[in-house]
Amino acid sequence: GLGYNVHGEIVNFSEFGVPQKRQRFILVATKGKRAQTFFDFIVKNRAEFFKSKKITDKTSLSDAISDLVKKNGTQVSPDTKSFQAGIYSKPKSNYQKLMRQGESLTNKVADSHRFARHRPDTVERFQYILDNSVANLTISDELKKKYNLKKHTIVPLCEKSCTPTLTTLPDDYIHYCEPRILTVREYARIQSFPDSYEFKGKYTTGGDRRKVDVPRYTQIGNAIPPLFSEQAGLALKEML
Repeated sequence: GLGYNVHGEIVNFSEFGVPQKRQRFILVATKGKRAQTFFDFIVKNRAEFFKSKKITDKTSLSDAISDLVKKNGTQVSPDTKSFQAGIYSKPKSNYQKLMRQGESLTNKVADSHRFARHRPDTVERFQYILDNSVANLTISDELKKKYNLKKHTIVPLCEKSCTPTLTTLPDDYIHYCEPRILTVREYARIQSFPDSYEFKGKYTTGGDRRKVDVPRYTQIGNAIPPLFSEQAGLALKEML
């Protein structure tokens, strides 16, 4: 072969500070060193990394996005005037402080924190699901039948734990305490993108446009969480 030492493992990003049970296969190839060393390093360095960021290894959904609830208030969305966008409350966790990177953002509009315009019957349906379903599990067949829902996956989220793996389809999830889907910014928080990271392009797309467009939810849903990427980079640096 080419002389590379190759090793791969399934990594659960929730074990690395990300508030999401997201598992991905990570493959490392090295010359002159054991590729396994990378995985040894990310585990060995984890506690010190968390300490430096002032976060823990158990970040819940509430820890991630509770400062972004709609009841904080809304303003006209800066990039789409026909929509409403949410504003920040004071940070409620160290994870939120980390995502804000020390900025005082209270009462300011968050980037890409545009709320969907749900019809009244959709809001009513979401509230019923929140009140009558088990969090973090897809809703029952009975509920799907009650509302004649064809979607395979609709999951009301749990505030006290990390989320399931985010897909590129925001309609798969219902906010843990508000009858609505998540915003792009909430998606980004769950993926550990800092609030200073601005997303561009369409918010959503559909049909044939999916083949050519990469809307904001898709940009986030297909990403490796930056919080893990930083730890991976530190491990690779240590190996050099």
